[in-house]
Amino acid sequence: MIISALCRYYDILEKDANVSIARFGYSSAKVSFVLLISSEGRLLQILDLRGDHKRPKPKNINVPFQKARASKVFPYFICDNAKYIFGVEKQKRDAFEKKLKALPEKEKASAYTVLEAKDKELILITPRSKACFKAFKSLHHEILDGLEEPEVLGILSFLDRWNPEEFLKKPKLSEYKEELLAGRNCVFGWKGKYLHQKPEVKAAWEKYYHEVVEGNSVAAQCLVSGKIEPVAKIHQKIKGVEGAQAAGASLVSFNEEAFCSYGKKQGFNAPISEAAMFKYTTALNYLLSNQSHKIRIADSTVVFWAERAKPKEKTCEELVKLFINPPNLRKKETALNMEKKKGQEPEISQIEKLQKLKQLKGILNKVRSGKKINQEELKIDPETNFYILGLSPNNARLAVSFWNFDCIGNIIEKLAQYQLDMEIIKGDSALKYVSVDRLLKETLPKGSDKKEVYPLLGSLVLRSLFTDTVYPRPLYSAILKKIKGKSSINSVRAGFIKAYLLSLSRAGLTDINQALITVSLNEESQNSPYRLGRLFAVLEKAQNKNKNNTNINNKSRARRSSIISKYFSRASARPAEIFPELLKLSQSHRASVEEGFKLNQLIEQILEGVDAFPTFLNLEAQGMFVLGYYHQAKAFSIKNEILSKQVE
Repeated sequence: MIISALCRYYDILEKDANVSIARFGYSSAKVSFVLLISSEGRLLQILDLRGDHKRPKPKNINVPFQKARASKVFPYFICDNAKYIFGVEKQKRDAFEKKLKALPEKEKASAYTVLEAKDKELILITPRSKACFKAFKSLHHEILDGLEEPEVLGILSFLDRWNPEEFLKKPKLSEYKEELLAGRNCVFGWKGKYLHQKPEVKAAWEKYYHEVVEGNSVAAQCLVSGKIEPVAKIHQKIKGVEGAQAAGASLVSFNEEAFCSYGKKQGFNAPISEAAMFKYTTALNYLLSNQSHKIRIADSTVVFWAERAKPKEKTCEELVKLFINPPNLRKKETALNMEKKKGQEPEISQIEKLQKLKQLKGILNKVRSGKKINQEELKIDPETNFYILGLSPNNARLAVSFWNFDCIGNIIEKLAQYQLDMEIIKGDSALKYVSVDRLLKETLPKGSDKKEVYPLLGSLVLRSLFTDTVYPRPLYSAILKKIKGKSSINSVRAGFIKAYLLSLSRAGLTDINQALITVSLNEESQNSPYRLGRLFAVLEKAQNKNKNNTNINNKSRARRSSIISKYFSRASARPAEIFPELLKLSQSHRASVEEGFKLNQLIEQILEGVDAFPTFLNLEAQGMFVLGYYHQAKAFSIKNEILSKQVE
């Protein structure tokens, strides 16, 4: 299913003239330099393609197909590194000397030629670099012999005349020696064009490639196309997955006997044709190289795409990213209005964020009211197929952590439901919308790196989002534990407690009615754990208002002596053990404050709905306790803010 979808997407990309994607027989490679060779075989110039940036970046160019190579000598046509083109390499001095000691005395002098020696590194010619250059030259003669074009004859003449010992004697090579010997790719150029784009060279390469593919492959029925075609023995590497090997990792591979069946080896265990292999790997590498098509969630790199005729349009992808990872929009609208009043032009980024906010609000309001999202909001047919693939690193392989597909209209509705579920009353400084990444960070200790997030949590959250199922219980437990352990609760944590309980209620897995799980304080709620949470917030307020508390002027000591740090965890799990003691202790606090009468009335009102203090609360009931505490505490906080503004 995944490979078939990627193959279909490749066919769409190939038909679009505005998309630069490799055709069969070619692949995309990062190229740093162009070597200009004369018709007589002399190196004329080296062009640097990396630009003048502070961090030079190689240029992605479609070159003759570069099959994944391991330890064996395997040259590429036209595009390769210095070891193959010039027969020279760089090694660490320590490693080289260790290798040299293991050689017989007779071989030491003849096997290696050191061109330059530094304290820690050596530039040298080795038996392997000689073999690489020899194979590179042989391949080009095999493909290009018979062509009479001056540029082709120049390349062949250069290879025939080249002596690796001259590498540092050439000023042009010496200038770029560090970059060249670091494994940067080079291509050959001629009169402002790449040699491999010349029609005669292309024809020679494509003839050779098809002959090699058909001659060296075993034909079988392809699992993707259903046709009898040459089967790919080894699949191309996938690059761009965070945490995977820089050289790429395999999505399909069979390099151990335990992975094989019926005596078959490598790719023959799951026969996929060379053409289908090329399509799916090229399409997936294209998606991973494009920031509009991917996002990082915990240890997973998530790629997504819409199956439409114009792949260059990123409306769907941008909208999905907007809901998964909304921008930070704290007070942006107010700041923009202030700038307009002052006669200043607002920044473009602010305008873009406000436009996204407006789009987000519009869709959320539609979903909240139960209306269907139409083409006007999505800027595309809501029935367009949309695919989401999560990939995680696993040594030299990639693990599929998540896979889902649906029409884009349903996808956006499900993502909108997540934002609606996370809605909760909050202060002015809190985030307007909560990204998945921000939610996952709530499971980490303060100041931790996001890579420390439990690996499976990201894919579990995405699965619940896109399949409209219950949010992951491990995440709920982790956040609940964090609240109780640190005795602190913010809008993100409280929002997810609410979201999890709502998803449980929708699935019919709890007896808590959805109507009781509200955005803000629900004074009419008869849910006992919710009322107990409110009661705890009232008792905390009574303590904080008590002017006779000798620790109240010392914030750190007040924190240590407050009831939330001492009793919150036990009160939320075993109310019967804690609340009688808390009510007794709070009598002196309430008697010492001006608001004591009102607080007593509020406590009586809350306890009217509590028949008895429960001996034990399960995890769902503890969530309602937390929600009740948060709502009541936030109601106090907002009331104080209003009073402060009135005084001002």
